[in-house]
Amino acid sequence: MELADGALGFTLGDVAGKGAPAGLLGARIQEIFSAHAPTLVEPASTIGRINSTLLGRALESRFVTMVYGILRPDGSLRYCNAGHNPPVLVTSTGIRRLETGGLIVGLFDDAEFEEETIQLTPGDLLVVFSDGISEATNERDEEFGDDRIIKSVQVAPDEREPGAVLSRLFEHLREFTVDEQQGDDMSALVLRYRG
Repeated sequence: MELADGALGFTLGDVAGKGAPAGLLGARIQEIFSAHAPTLVEPASTIGRINSTLLGRALESRFVTMVYGILRPDGSLRYCNAGHNPPVLVTSTGIRRLETGGLIVGLFDDAEFEEETIQLTPGDLLVVFSDGISEATNERDEEFGDDRIIKSVQVAPDEREPGAVLSRLFEHLREFTVDEQQGDDMSALVLRYRG
């Protein structure tokens, strides 16, 4: 989502449950997010608003994990992680997980959400993913896991094109799971700060 002053807002969430109730919840969250994200400049406030709105609705399946971040042209990244798998930040100095945030959205009336601002440098890569990727299993019932995700996206600076990194992650995932049927959706978002 394009925000004021050239900022880019991005989110990835994972709703509870499956089928129609989960689909309705996903659609509702997109609607709430689209209504509030452009006017609330703090990711934690936006997630707090989504939490309050979900608690006020009678939905059968009404909770979600999510990450919401705002990347500004100067490389300032402000994010809130609400119970989601911590995204992987690949920098010239190593790997960092983005964990600051709070509880799962839609479960607790008194939930508080925090945010963190970090400075990216040109070439830094951010990978946000759903638990369907980390929990994908092979024929021995082993999970793909966070270590394999990190290994898949930890590439040299000149290989950090988002599309190539995303393809590499899913290629490694396919090699690991072979033909095993998976029970969860697999979503990922890759961003590179160019400066």
